[in-house]
Amino acid sequence: MRYLEPLVLVVISVMVVAACGDRAQEQPAKVIRPVRTMTVTTGSVDTGRTFSGVSKAGSVSRISFRLGGKLEGILVKEGDTIRKNALIASLDASDATLQYEKTLSSVNKSKVYMETATSNLSRLRSLYENNSVSLNEYEAAKEKLANAKATYLADKKTLDLKKKELGYYKVHAPMAGRISNVSVEEGENLTAGQVILEIHSMDSMEVLVGIPDAYISGIQKDDRVSLSFTAIGDRTFNGKITEVSFNIDTESSTYPVTIEILDPSDAIRPGMSAALHVAFKSEQSVSHPMVPVHSVGEDTGGRFLYVVKSKGEGLGIIERKAVKIGRMTNQGFEILEGVSIGDRVVTAGINHLSDGLEVKIQ
Repeated sequence: MRYLEPLVLVVISVMVVAACGDRAQEQPAKVIRPVRTMTVTTGSVDTGRTFSGVSKAGSVSRISFRLGGKLEGILVKEGDTIRKNALIASLDASDATLQYEKTLSSVNKSKVYMETATSNLSRLRSLYENNSVSLNEYEAAKEKLANAKATYLADKKTLDLKKKELGYYKVHAPMAGRISNVSVEEGENLTAGQVILEIHSMDSMEVLVGIPDAYISGIQKDDRVSLSFTAIGDRTFNGKITEVSFNIDTESSTYPVTIEILDPSDAIRPGMSAALHVAFKSEQSVSHPMVPVHSVGEDTGGRFLYVVKSKGEGLGIIERKAVKIGRMTNQGFEILEGVSIGDRVVTAGINHLSDGLEVKIQ
């Protein structure tokens, strides 16, 4: 038994050493989390403003008759295009035509009477010069001719008026355009000045926008702007500000501004929703550090991001930086304070990181 004691001690020692070796092998290897990063660069932040508006024809003519009467015919319908001076509609002019024809007959009669008086005076003048007629007869012939001329001129003036009145029974297009808001039907009795339809000029189109008082001082006549229309898609149009109202619209509490569309399209129609984009001169595009939206986190301590400080061999230590953000653009967040151009920031998975953590830079 005495000889077994050393052997037991040796066995126990071997087991202890083996156990320690196994324990050392079971310790996990240090894990270094890989992170995606990017270098902070500058980005252009568009500080323009967008305002809603509505399109309208640059020129609108409201058509009416100068006289009242029965609508005999209307030659256009809603949506038609019409050329300048084309006939639009006419009133029943039967009575006016009859009056014109009567006046024309009177003119013809007075003209014949004037011609007869002229011939008679010429004949009597020769006789008077030969002492064949008296002075009274000659003077009477002169007076008849004067009266005949006066009657003819009066009848001719009346005829011109009747002819002009006949023109009032027809209405023609004062400009080329598209017919809109037809409000009458054939056979309807109209009053003088009653609007029967509108013609919208398609050669020039405008957009009417209401600008809030906070921005109206930055809007100037002849400024160039861009326009877009929801119904037309992604296409943009060039515009020029033509009118800036001095008075506010009390209903909308905005200042009416009119923009001429410099490159109009047939696709633009009156009444379409429009968007006006203005780059104010006092707020031109400014370059700032830009980072992706997912780079910025927020907790009770405020907004932050992680900056990676390289320690070589593709490794780095992350440092939490408090930041002040500006606008969010299609490039990401504008960073006003907290990082500088050239800093390397983590771009994904920031919720799983902590200040001072060693990471593998990707």
